Amino acid sequence: MKQDVLYQILTTAEDCQTVSDIAKKLFLSQPYVSQVLSKAEKKYNVVLLERRTLPIELTEAGRTLCDGLAKLHSDQMKIEQDLRRFTEEEQSYIKIGFSPIWAPGESRKIIPVLQKQFETTRFELIKTFSINSAKRLIDNRMVDIYLGPLLRGENLKNFFLFQPRIFLIIPETSKLYQEGKRDVPFSQQLLMDLSEEKMVSLSDDSGFQKTVDHLLEDQNLSVNKSIKVNDYEVALQMAVGGLGWTATLEYMLPDLDPDLKYNQVELPHTLIQSDNGLTIHMDSNDRAKEVAQVITRLMKDDLVARKLIKE
Repeated sequence: MKQDVLYQILTTAEDCQTVSDIAKKLFLSQPYVSQVLSKAEKKYNVVLLERRTLPIELTEAGRTLCDGLAKLHSDQMKIEQDLRRFTEEEQSYIKIGFSPIWAPGESRKIIPVLQKQFETTRFELIKTFSINSAKRLIDNRMVDIYLGPLLRGENLKNFFLFQPRIFLIIPETSKLYQEGKRDVPFSQQLLMDLSEEKMVSLSDDSGFQKTVDHLLEDQNLSVNKSIKVNDYEVALQMAVGGLGWTATLEYMLPDLDPDLKYNQVELPHTLIQSDNGLTIHMDSNDRAKEVAQVITRLMKDDLVARKLIKE
């Protein structure tokens, strides 16, 4: 039984309704997740996960084991980093975590440059949806670099890149839909009226969704989240398909069929902000810090070229 897999299962369980949800988020089969949990419970002679309740919940023993595995992994990572300088080639993996909104095209541009500049270093890319999972991965040194919404913490260092534009998407089925228009100006009244309609929301563990929820709470608005989904693209497709309005980021829009009928409303930066960039742990090794700086430079150059930020 791999301790890393067990740790990921236990930490992911905190944001899930069922064991099947854990499997989906970790891209594992449900029988395999159940098998790992059963073997661990048999090994330690304790119940780690309360499966009879909805949502599922870690037991006290489960939380204790999770905390212990986190410390064990952190200590192991520190030992490996301390020993790395004694290896002849320092050939190792730099693990890069990223949010689902990191465009695949960016990795195709950046990774070849990194491989050329850091010839003895290998790279592992780890996709994570939950902002909570991303924070745990970086805190416990399971990833060296995280690319996405900036993570906050006493031992974390941020490399700010940009604030993406955020849009409200209004489908043709909405009573607020304006025929013949794509862009519709924002107004407080529009936001109030939208809050009375059905919303296609990202799941509660999404950092972006939490930002949107805070905006609505600040306006004293409650919404009817008729559908929750843990995928940006699926949420957007459901919204333009007429199942409800949604909020999304600018780089999700170019992939939409231009013949679809929907309105997009850009939210003012003064109303909502989502800082994006790189996060690393302050105790990261020199190689990881150097790679983070190179990625930051490459991404800034790309953002300038696409006129998303100024030089």
